[in-house]
Amino acid sequence: MSSQDTEKVLAELQKDEKQAKEEAKTTVQNFKLELREIEARLEKLLDAYLSEVISANDYKTRKENLVIKKVELGEKIGDFEQKGLSWLEPAREFVLSLNQAANLVQSGNKEEMTTFLKTIGSNHVLENRQFAFAPKIQYKLAAERNEADSQNLQFPQW
Repeated sequence: MSSQDTEKVLAELQKDEKQAKEEAKTTVQNFKLELREIEARLEKLLDAYLSEVISANDYKTRKENLVIKKVELGEKIGDFEQKGLSWLEPAREFVLSLNQAANLVQSGNKEEMTTFLKTIGSNHVLENRQFAFAPKIQYKLAAERNEADSQNLQFPQW
């Protein structure tokens, strides 16, 4: 991938990251609001139980349901805060590695190419003094066919 295309794709990924952060922030805020509501309901439930308005069995059943919801919301909040943008870094690495591959092909440095191929491939094999590898899944699209020329790899819509 050309340096121009790499810059454009990385800029789009940065825009996607900002948008994803905003969406995750809104979702987490909604979850936290829901969590506060559940905590308030738990307090009211305890007050009702202490005032002997509801039975012990009824209290236990309702409390159990609310605690389960509270735990689920806590897990969702944790997931969004920690893993919400986990897809962006692998996407960046993939785009940068495509650019690195193009630069290595232009440079003709076989030693660096070998090192690069080791990092992206698996099942490295030497057959008839030729290095062969099976690319990782994300590289299959880039490696399947060699019909695309540099003009086809441009991104005119950006």
